[in-house]
Amino acid sequence: MQKNSFGAARTVLTYIIVLGSLLPLVWLLVTSLKVGRSAQGGFSFIPSFDSFASVLGQSDFFEAYGNSLIIVAATTLLSLFFGITAGYTIARTQGKATGAMGIWIILVRMAPPMGFALPFFLMFRATGLLDTYPALVLVYLTITLPFVTWIMAGYFRSIPVALEEAARIDGCTRIQALFRIIVPSSWPGIATCAIFSFIMSWNEFFYPLILSGRETRTVSVSIQGFISYAGVDWAELSAASVLVILPVLIFTIFTQKGLIRGLTAGAVK
Repeated sequence: MQKNSFGAARTVLTYIIVLGSLLPLVWLLVTSLKVGRSAQGGFSFIPSFDSFASVLGQSDFFEAYGNSLIIVAATTLLSLFFGITAGYTIARTQGKATGAMGIWIILVRMAPPMGFALPFFLMFRATGLLDTYPALVLVYLTITLPFVTWIMAGYFRSIPVALEEAARIDGCTRIQALFRIIVPSSWPGIATCAIFSFIMSWNEFFYPLILSGRETRTVSVSIQGFISYAGVDWAELSAASVLVILPVLIFTIFTQKGLIRGLTAGAVK
């Protein structure tokens, strides 16, 4: 009886936490369906998609949306490629150099963004790369690549070395064994890294605020354009925020199975 009561209380507490964490998103969605001054009012309103139509009718927002998709897609793909190869190297190589490389990678991830922003700005300005896609992708890689490398290194360590040895006995080179045997066995870990790389890149604000310009402004920077000295249109700002959140939700829904398997990998032996 006491055990059942404890289970029910735990379930109720879980629902409260989940609903509490979702409340801001629900509030955002409700506000986006309001119009004009009613966005600051109570719950009595007539739902309307006028705010979404107004946001989608702004060419600057569309261009920023496209810029973000290009930069985030390139960052995610490059992070996976270099993170998989670097993680495999760390997982399968022993020695001081490998340990030093691993420590250096994690230090890069722990360093504050301000430590990179100014040097990158001066370097890109000197080389003419400021306000270009390659510059932003390169900077985003300093955020995502260390994360992917460490996640994949841990995942590769959980895969028996005997699989690679069998492949090499059958004639595969080490690179062939990696991409034909190890990588297909690591899809849950790769999916996890892809999701987090996508989310971290998509939500990045500080670097594009400093390093992007009119040609490469991302949507995370562009959205602040809805806040001006004339005031804030809360309905349009909320509608724009919903549109910004949408790609992350869609990407996560399509890859959630891989994410769950990746996060729980190694929990049960």
